[in-house]
Amino acid sequence: MSLLIKNVIFEGKRTDIFVENGKISKIKKSLNLKAKEKIDAKGEKAILPGFVNSHTHSAMILLRGFGEGLSLKDWLEKVIWPLEEKLTEDDVYWGTKLACLEMIKSGITTFNEMYFYPKAQIEATKEMGQRAILGLVLVDFSTKGCDKKTIEKIYTKLKSLLKNCPTIKLSIAPHAIYTVSKENLIWAKNFAKKEKLLIHMHLSETEREVKECKKKHKMGPVEYLEKIGFLGENCVFAHSIWLSEKEIEILAKRKCSLIYNPTSNMKLASGIFPYKKVKEKGINVCLGTDGPASNNSLNFFFEMKIASLLQKISNMDPQILPAREVIGLATKNGAKALKIDSGEIKVGKLADLILIDLNKISLFPKENLISNLVFSANPDCVSDVICNGKILMRDGIIENEKTILNKAKEFKVDFF
Repeated sequence: MSLLIKNVIFEGKRTDIFVENGKISKIKKSLNLKAKEKIDAKGEKAILPGFVNSHTHSAMILLRGFGEGLSLKDWLEKVIWPLEEKLTEDDVYWGTKLACLEMIKSGITTFNEMYFYPKAQIEATKEMGQRAILGLVLVDFSTKGCDKKTIEKIYTKLKSLLKNCPTIKLSIAPHAIYTVSKENLIWAKNFAKKEKLLIHMHLSETEREVKECKKKHKMGPVEYLEKIGFLGENCVFAHSIWLSEKEIEILAKRKCSLIYNPTSNMKLASGIFPYKKVKEKGINVCLGTDGPASNNSLNFFFEMKIASLLQKISNMDPQILPAREVIGLATKNGAKALKIDSGEIKVGKLADLILIDLNKISLFPKENLISNLVFSANPDCVSDVICNGKILMRDGIIENEKTILNKAKEFKVDFF
């Protein structure tokens, strides 16, 4: 598979980019090479690395709009978990496809997933063509096959489904310290080590979670995980809002990555991610939408804007988390956290790329593209999306989009 992108704006100049076997092969002003696919940007489109949505629950898009105005605990226990009990494997398949559709439209080429019915997720993600880390969810009260015995039983079968699929990998995803026992957390850590997997988990999302942990274990969540030998550089933690200075030091020492989920954190009134303190300790921070039932969108442009603005106002500092830095969270930092060789436009990197239509009104005037992308752009600025060298969206069109939308119209779930 080869792709030639002609006359695209890269670092302010017209450039050609040649892609071979899923990777960027050449970057030059003028390339005359034969390719199976070709995109001519005609100097009217800019190129960026594809966005990495480092934390989401894709199929929760089917529950968008439910449980409004609740805190996390009530939202989960009174609304979401009871509704999820009614979701079928077919629901998760179509819900994942619908979420992938929305993410592709927003320039997201990679997502880090945490949900049940992994076989359905694998099939849906393969068909949509995105890159993904699909988390095998672990909880103590599982009714959806999210227990360690089931995970051990199905893991080999899932690996065989991915044998010839370079874009999808598995991770182990213990939900949180309040839903997974010490015994099961240690099992997850050992399973991840044995299979060389990432660990994807919610951590210190609410003040209540921290208080309950201190009451039960006489220490905070990070200290607790450190005590049981859980932490390592394969750990990717979502939210991580309520962290003490000591816990930040521990996370830095263990080289964990943290996922900033500003919109969801604001909507559920969970708190504000301590970006400045975390950054000062050199911790890798990436960006995620969380699920489309707590966000309630998969709009990465909106996520970048909110990420920056929330830090500016909470720190009373207009210089914190500037546009270029937040794009780093959305691209190379996410790729680093997920151990993927993408997030930058360089020869040898994976060809996960997006083209931006510079003629969209939100990008005028054209004096500062980076600022415009973060603070004024919308997903409709994304014209083309490429993942692993394959075109997923061309000029705003995605194959089978109408079929997915029509199927989504049929979905109904009774609320009690």
